[in-house]
Amino acid sequence: MRRILLALLALVALAAGTSAHAQSDTTPASAYAARRARLITRIGPNSAVIVPGAHLVGNHDLPRQNSNFWYLTGVESPYATLVIAPDSRPGAATGAMRTALFLPDSFQFAGGQFPIADSGFRRASWNLPRHRLAPGPVSARITGIAETYPISEFTARVRELVGNTATVYLPRAGDSLYAPAGIARIATVEMQQAANLAALFPTRTIVDVTPHLRRLRLIKDRHEIAALRDAALVSARSLITLMRRVRPGMSDLEAAGILEADWKRLGSPRASFGPIISSGPDAMTFFSLRGERYDAVGRTMRAGDLLFADYGAAEVRHYGSDLCRTMPVSGRFTPEQRRYYDIVLEAQDSAIAAIRPGVMMLDVIKAAARVFRAHDLERYEQIGTMGAEHVWGVMPSPTHYLAQDGGILAYTRFGGGVRDLGHHIGLDATDDRDWSGPLEPGMVITIEPKLYIPDRQIAIMIEDMILVTPSGRENLSAAAPKRAADVERTMRRR
Repeated sequence: MRRILLALLALVALAAGTSAHAQSDTTPASAYAARRARLITRIGPNSAVIVPGAHLVGNHDLPRQNSNFWYLTGVESPYATLVIAPDSRPGAATGAMRTALFLPDSFQFAGGQFPIADSGFRRASWNLPRHRLAPGPVSARITGIAETYPISEFTARVRELVGNTATVYLPRAGDSLYAPAGIARIATVEMQQAANLAALFPTRTIVDVTPHLRRLRLIKDRHEIAALRDAALVSARSLITLMRRVRPGMSDLEAAGILEADWKRLGSPRASFGPIISSGPDAMTFFSLRGERYDAVGRTMRAGDLLFADYGAAEVRHYGSDLCRTMPVSGRFTPEQRRYYDIVLEAQDSAIAAIRPGVMMLDVIKAAARVFRAHDLERYEQIGTMGAEHVWGVMPSPTHYLAQDGGILAYTRFGGGVRDLGHHIGLDATDDRDWSGPLEPGMVITIEPKLYIPDRQIAIMIEDMILVTPSGRENLSAAAPKRAADVERTMRRR
């Protein structure tokens, strides 16, 4: 009897703490419904879709929902799963779709534990998730999804939901993990999830839904644009704070901390990615390579150094930002640093000016590459002439994009194709690099020309977030100073 009473008290506490915005989002349910409807329009109404949410296996950091699942639901509950399928129930209208959301109950995984047999203490009020959406009418009202079921019933119910639908879409895309030669490549947890889901439907055609979701996520709705604008503003303000505080003797790690503290002060709960903060010679190496060290961020800045701060990366309402500013540690650029800084800025200005609906990203890239060519930088990127130790990093590459009239390189999430100009940004800091079609209103992309001169210890990148508008473009991160004179003026206000 006591155990039942404790359970009822906990449920009352849960109900009392539940509101129309129980999850960390204020986007209306209708926006998520519209996204699901656009997905069905792309794949056709005679197919079923199953999209699992994030798992907790091995996740001891601040949990974050799977981006595709969040895009379609706005739900953070762990192990949740979305199912959309043709409605085959008697009396259903032709072409009607049925949407169901499977959720953990109020006590599963309490205290962040993995699924284990329940015990009394796990039903104590102090061990109860406070803002979880659990199956029932409250979750149905908040999400706008009428059918909500316990995740424990998933296997039994999903077959009934999918019915006789011949094609089932699952998120199957992913990069298998490296394994030493002679050992099979390792599947990620997400790939294993997809394989297990596919096994439930051995006679159906299984299709990867990921390309469709990636394409939909490239065009942001007004709620997404508002979140991206807020994230960019938080990042821009933090970069101003850093410019006012950086000085010789400070470590790169302290600079990262200044940015992070400002984000939290301004309401951002986390970063979009790890700190890419490097000064002096450390900036001559891609961070993905330097990041092999535990203390990759930590060099002490010296007078005359440049600080490369690719860490304007605050996240707001699940949407990220990605800004970079390069600043002189002493407060003023040397004449040589200023010369190359202005070239990189000119390249960025030319690229941004080329952005408008209907333009191919390749032409935006070439606009920046032409600036580098006009300043005679092309000869410095010839590795055969300069040698591996002295060749410059000129990105975008005039040699590739202009001399060879090269197209867009093949991309991977691990850095392939890094010699161009940017990427899409949204729920993930790198949403995608799909440049196969023209730019469209609602796209948000980064423009980030770079220049690396190892012999002179000059590494410069200037990065902004650009929204493609119906008539042109908007710089969402314009609040962060980037003209050399403006950067120096800001740094004088220490």
